[in-house]
Amino acid sequence: MAMNEKNLADAKTMRKSWEARAGSDPLYAIDARRRNWEVRDFYSQGAQLVEEIVDPALKVLSVDPSGLRVLEIGCGMGRLFEGLSHRFAEVWGIDISQGMIEQGRAQCPVEAKWILGDGVSLNGVDSESIDYVLSYQVFIHARQPSIVRGYFAEMQRVLRPGGTFQVHLRGGSNSFRQAIVRGMPRPLRVASGVALRKIGVLPVQGDIDTWLGCVVPPDQALSMLTAVGFIDIEALDIEFNGFPQGHTATYWVVGRKPAQAF
Repeated sequence: MAMNEKNLADAKTMRKSWEARAGSDPLYAIDARRRNWEVRDFYSQGAQLVEEIVDPALKVLSVDPSGLRVLEIGCGMGRLFEGLSHRFAEVWGIDISQGMIEQGRAQCPVEAKWILGDGVSLNGVDSESIDYVLSYQVFIHARQPSIVRGYFAEMQRVLRPGGTFQVHLRGGSNSFRQAIVRGMPRPLRVASGVALRKIGVLPVQGDIDTWLGCVVPPDQALSMLTAVGFIDIEALDIEFNGFPQGHTATYWVVGRKPAQAF
């Protein structure tokens, strides 16, 4: 995948930010629904999450996951791995943070293949080696849509013919306050991030843009996926019990790689 200087700079900032989060409060950085997670509770809720967010997509795509290999982009410490292992034959995960991967290897309750990513591609994953790609609460932190677009192309590369995917994206701001901060010039956003962190409103380390992320409206996402060759593409609103209806401005896209080249 071609990597421009802007994407590489963003990836460097993203890695630095997520390494800082891995070294401070990694469980909260991965799942902000609770301020103080116990490791056991953190992993135990992963199985329910898979039931609530993965099973509906599998149904829409008419996929039987038994015997298949799944790759989670932005796997963190492998929160979803146990639930995925009950459905898929092999679980692979790729993440930009070495710290997250090391903690996941030490604490995740199931076996998996862990890959350190570069933040702009799926280097380390062979072409046409994956049956199902999953990414949850990862691209909502991407600093610009071109990063997301690049990963879509990489998903096309690593999926086997007929392989399928589900990806979680941000279609807007979660609140009026968040929309105001997102609309500020970058220097003001950075300053506001520092101030919000000091008063405890933004209790995570790292660059604010690697937490706020960019907005990718559904029509833009579907256009990008079509451009790289995916078919059967659909935008879905999969709600789950961790957040009340309408609390987030996120959505899912699902689709399929053609079974054969045209």
